[in-house]
Amino acid sequence: MSASGRGRVGMVRTVLLALGLLLTLGAAAQAAIGELVVLKGEVSLVRGRTKARVMEKFELEDGDRVVTAKGAKALIRLSGEMQGTEAIITEATDFQVNALLNARKASPIDLIFGAIRSRVVKYADPKPFMNTPAAVIGIKGTDFITYVKKPKATEFIGVEGLIRGTSRTNADHNIDIGKRQWGEIKEGVAPLPPIHVPDELWEPAMIEFAFPTPEELEAAERRVR
Repeated sequence: MSASGRGRVGMVRTVLLALGLLLTLGAAAQAAIGELVVLKGEVSLVRGRTKARVMEKFELEDGDRVVTAKGAKALIRLSGEMQGTEAIITEATDFQVNALLNARKASPIDLIFGAIRSRVVKYADPKPFMNTPAAVIGIKGTDFITYVKKPKATEFIGVEGLIRGTSRTNADHNIDIGKRQWGEIKEGVAPLPPIHVPDELWEPAMIEFAFPTPEELEAAERRVR
């Protein structure tokens, strides 16, 4: 089969997967809690036992899991009580979104692996904003990056405002991280004070986790219509 033929087959399979996801879930659809916009690369959505590649703007529901491939980047915009909160998801990241009103879920975002930059509005719910395998992240400010590179450690960079990271196994192990500071929570180890992020690390992080301009976002949304 020619390269163009294989390409057409791959595209058909992708469309059928997405259609299958919609048909499978349509009858029991929940209220959307946000939306995902693929900025580049391959992004997959897992809902229940169904998995499909997302190639367009897609509504997120309670419990949806999102996985980004190498080279991918996506934008998440939450709604409802979290209206105005948005996040940039980079490559090789695995996370779940949760509804605030779901008593079984501990936070709006569970970051399993990878990296997310979050700009969070203030909200009344007492739940923390994010859980990782090693830490719980409470919000005192608005803008921060979270990294999970291994199961028993979570790293943070503060962009604006102030966050508090607390160990999931020892509430006394916590750290407050302000603007342009780096800190880490390691399971079983008292955290060290945060350190200043130097230019050679700060500038690449701000490029990697940059939110799209209105023009870039419009182009991404136009591409998938």
